[in-house]
Amino acid sequence: MMWSSKKVALTGGTSGIGKATLKVLIELGAEVVFCGKEEGQVKAVMDETKSKGACVDLSQQEGIDQFYQFIKEELGEIDVLINNAGFVVVAPLEELSRQDFELMYNINVIAPAMLVKKVLPNFRQRKIGDIVNIGATGGSYGFEKGAAYASSKAALLNFSQTLMKEVRKDNIRVFHIDPSWTTGTNNNNKGTEIPLDTSRLTASDMAQVIISQLELPRRAFIPQVSVWSTNP
Repeated sequence: MMWSSKKVALTGGTSGIGKATLKVLIELGAEVVFCGKEEGQVKAVMDETKSKGACVDLSQQEGIDQFYQFIKEELGEIDVLINNAGFVVVAPLEELSRQDFELMYNINVIAPAMLVKKVLPNFRQRKIGDIVNIGATGGSYGFEKGAAYASSKAALLNFSQTLMKEVRKDNIRVFHIDPSWTTGTNNNNKGTEIPLDTSRLTASDMAQVIISQLELPRRAFIPQVSVWSTNP
């Protein structure tokens, strides 16, 4: 893939896997826009990477619409959509509220689906496009205190699988990538930090996986990838 000619939209670009992927894409020469929820973090990443970012709330339809409008204004049409933004609340079921479920499903499932819906007509018209959905290994097997989070990532996995079957005939690739516990991110409970541990899986490792998948020859793609830390 010749990244210098590619236009990429990425959600959740202010920390962790999203920020690491954003930096690699820019180094490769791609034109990238990203979004984040915290204005200060968005500005800091823009200053650091010289990229263009939007401060939006993807848990709300208004925020999804705002980011798509930002994509159109800054890039016009895109080649790659990376749905990376996610949110985690880990707690026993009795302590999870309806709002917890709705927030995780809104960000982890509905926002990716609505963004795909917006870019898909252009992808179909051009007969080309790549969609990357970042899930979680817990979406395949569940885990204690993960009733809301793991089930939302399971829903995203099923969405990716279904979408792939709908769009593959139009030369559109759908990659579903499931990281396990990833250090150097804010993917801990309620957006708190998982400190960097270079002996375990890192955000930079996941960025490398994402890029390597997209760089496969156009005739090939891997529908689902699960990435584990060698050292548990």
